[in-house]
Amino acid sequence: METKQIGKIRYFVGIDVSKLTFNYCLRYGGNNVLNGKAGNNVESIKEFIATLKEIPEFKLGQAIFGLEVTGVYGLTLMNTLSKMRAKVVVEPAIKIKNSLGIVRGKNDKLDAARITRYLIKNLQELKLWTPRRLIIDELDSLSTMRDRIVKVNSMLNVPLDEDEGFINKQISDNNRKLCAPTISNCQQLMLDIDARIFTTWKNDERCNRLMQIMLSVKGIGSVTALAILIQTNEFKSITTARQFASYCGVAPFEYNSGTSVKRISRVSSMANKYVKSLLHNCVRSCIGFDPEIKAYYKRRVEVDKKNKMTVMNAIKFKLLCRVFACVRTDRMYEEGYVSKGLGEVEAQLV
Repeated sequence: METKQIGKIRYFVGIDVSKLTFNYCLRYGGNNVLNGKAGNNVESIKEFIATLKEIPEFKLGQAIFGLEVTGVYGLTLMNTLSKMRAKVVVEPAIKIKNSLGIVRGKNDKLDAARITRYLIKNLQELKLWTPRRLIIDELDSLSTMRDRIVKVNSMLNVPLDEDEGFINKQISDNNRKLCAPTISNCQQLMLDIDARIFTTWKNDERCNRLMQIMLSVKGIGSVTALAILIQTNEFKSITTARQFASYCGVAPFEYNSGTSVKRISRVSSMANKYVKSLLHNCVRSCIGFDPEIKAYYKRRVEVDKKNKMTVMNAIKFKLLCRVFACVRTDRMYEEGYVSKGLGEVEAQLV
């Protein structure tokens, strides 16, 4: 993982981003506070930094900027600050909210102040945002577009298939004829996007190597491998199988307290459920075509009487361990290989 040292921080800037503008709150020197609002574009961001530099003894290297995950709205601000070599922290909104205790009321100015308080309170635990390469942004955009087309195609096809045998055949045929051009265009567009995605990662040396390693693992397909590549930022932001398992809702967590409260371990609902659904499809494929996984699944379900979904969840983690172990050692997957490295051992076989 590419880590950056935070160093000495004297200026804390919380930023609440919206589509056209952003509110900021600067705290420094104990009780000094500066609130303001600026446009969410490159020129206004540079003017905002110039305003901060007017503060006596202000140094950009001693300031840290924090904002919530806001999708595409925050990209301009994040990338502009990164080019200026500013220290940027990007956190999920729920993480910031939960860290501040009881919160009442909400507006943009107040949210910016709360982000500033979060930065001050958690300074020693903050992790600086790592910008992605342009090719990862492109792959992410293409992947999102593909997912939308798949949903549109499904929204059209499923009702048409369900209508057959239940409504008048002439009406059903007319509906299918009306939708046929759109369905055909969607299918062709999916093929075009898939070809563009393949060409994009194939022509980049690092992406090509990582994709080939992941695709060598049985059960991991191109869509799942691409999702892992994007969400881990080429394995720079997330570097271990356990971290990624927690991120996509595969890792179970205990729920115990004293002697009276004791529940079974469950996975968290706070997860990337899209990636989790892709891993679920990978497991279903493995159960059908991978003799080792099939035997493991059968033994755990039929002999040990374990819950089917619990066993499938364990297989998801097994696949992630294989992927991350191979990426860490920069090698293709090999049947029968067991990692003997130092630290956390991620065996490929059980």
